[in-house]
Amino acid sequence: MAGDVRTGAGHGLLLVRRPPAAVGRWLRRGLVSATMAPLDGWTGVTVAESEARSAAPYDVALEVLAARPAPRGGKPVLGFFDLHGKAAFTLQPTGLRAGQRWLVWQPSIGVVETPSLSRLGLPSLVGAAGAAGRTSPQDLAAVLRSGEGTALDVLVTVLGLLGLPGHDLLVRGDCPGASDVEPGTRGVLMFDRLMADEAQHRAEWESAWGGRAPGSAADGPR
Repeated sequence: MAGDVRTGAGHGLLLVRRPPAAVGRWLRRGLVSATMAPLDGWTGVTVAESEARSAAPYDVALEVLAARPAPRGGKPVLGFFDLHGKAAFTLQPTGLRAGQRWLVWQPSIGVVETPSLSRLGLPSLVGAAGAAGRTSPQDLAAVLRSGEGTALDVLVTVLGLLGLPGHDLLVRGDCPGASDVEPGTRGVLMFDRLMADEAQHRAEWESAWGGRAPGSAADGPR
């Protein structure tokens, strides 16, 4: 893998508190062709291709990876993603009922509100990264208040302030010791079938009752 730069797949990084063997099994149950590497107590994961193996509209690899529920026993999971030119920071904290939290930064604006997503507070981000002795929420806020730079610039800066590994995976899509993991065909087919069934159910509900059908999260296999 070393020397094979694949920034065309996009820029994203998940840091999972599980060994590579366990993360590899989790990735094989997913929807995305991924690249992973052991990184100082974390396993780093990025996308190997720009498109997921699942059918549209769930075929944007970075979006699918960013929304993927954490593997069992793998929390906290930290995410750093360039999504449509915005920097998205995600945290899946420890705790059985703790849902995913998001912080989104936009060039020329800074942090933007995301009412439909649970907000990620900077103290939680610092704590989950184990960075309390290296940086502070105020240090991160100073970076995020500014709208200067690109999404990738801000992701790299925050990753560095937190003292976390994974710079090369985030920027280049590769690093020493990295390996590729392909999703299983069966899981992808099952997901596509489930989403098609839900779409048909919504259409039938709306036709019969004239209202929106009860929804369900399309977040991929766990």
